Amino acid sequence: MQKLFKILTYTSLICTFLVILAGSVVRTTQSGMGCPDWPKCFGYYIPPTADEQVRYEQGRTYTKGMMVIEYDTLWRAKSNIIAQADFNRDEWEKYPKHDYSDFVVHQTWIEYINRLLGALLGIFVFGMFVTSFSYRKTKPLLIFLSFALVFVTGFQAWLGKLVVDGNLIPQSISIHMLGALLLLLLAQLVINQIRMNENSSVNKPLRNIGYLAALMVLLQILIGTQVREEIDVIAKSMGFDMRALWVDELSSTFLIHRAFSLIVTAACAYAVYLSLQTRDNNLKLIGKLSALVIALELIAGIVLGFAGMPAAFQPVHLLLATVLFWSMFAIGSRKVSNS
Repeated sequence: MQKLFKILTYTSLICTFLVILAGSVVRTTQSGMGCPDWPKCFGYYIPPTADEQVRYEQGRTYTKGMMVIEYDTLWRAKSNIIAQADFNRDEWEKYPKHDYSDFVVHQTWIEYINRLLGALLGIFVFGMFVTSFSYRKTKPLLIFLSFALVFVTGFQAWLGKLVVDGNLIPQSISIHMLGALLLLLLAQLVINQIRMNENSSVNKPLRNIGYLAALMVLLQILIGTQVREEIDVIAKSMGFDMRALWVDELSSTFLIHRAFSLIVTAACAYAVYLSLQTRDNNLKLIGKLSALVIALELIAGIVLGFAGMPAAFQPVHLLLATVLFWSMFAIGSRKVSNS
């Protein structure tokens, strides 16, 4: 059971990164309302793949909860229906949560894949909680941390429902991001507990700079979410076109974000330097990974700021930031082996 717990822990960590990446792709492609309801998608467990599936069609059977777009409005079947020649409004209700009524197949499936990854993460963390009881005598803290992972994952699912029901409320999206970062922290704390042994001690300089760098990366991500919310507004006002002009329309928040990146880079680079001075091979590996991430993140930021904000770099930029946040926390929270 303990071996399975370890596998589930590392799998959950990787899956969390995938969920963050998928969520960023959802925003970049304007797919947040690709599925206008939750947890189903247009009333289906497997979403539609063609426009005809969300249109009213005579002779077709609709089960309760299925949705169609008619008269530029989203309708939900009140009960099981066999469609007649004319659309009977008495058999349908306007969807009460919001008035969004578009169907774009690639947006629907991008959002659906995002939800699938979230559900998969939920399965992994619940498996962690179940198998964590194998440590009840030796490391009972793992049970609490695993339960916390289950709770935060459930909260994320609930918040995701609110985001959809509220037609992408900006504040909810930012809180959603914070929840994902909390999952990374909890997963790393579990990993630390698993790997902890008596022949380990705290390296105070490394701990201090690691935690400081993680906090700075967190602040940078939060500032970045504000920039991203501005971009969403600007992009919508320009019809999601003329991407090269978006940066020019940003407020001073973007300038703060760009300037602060230099300070964040310096702090992270110093944390990497200290991690490479230890005798802990795993910590050195995290340090080398962090160095690579720092370099790639700087490149991604430069491309976004000076090359017309290409869409492909937006999710990459966020993913690298979250990996850097995790790695700095891992450096700061890890006890260093003395052997």
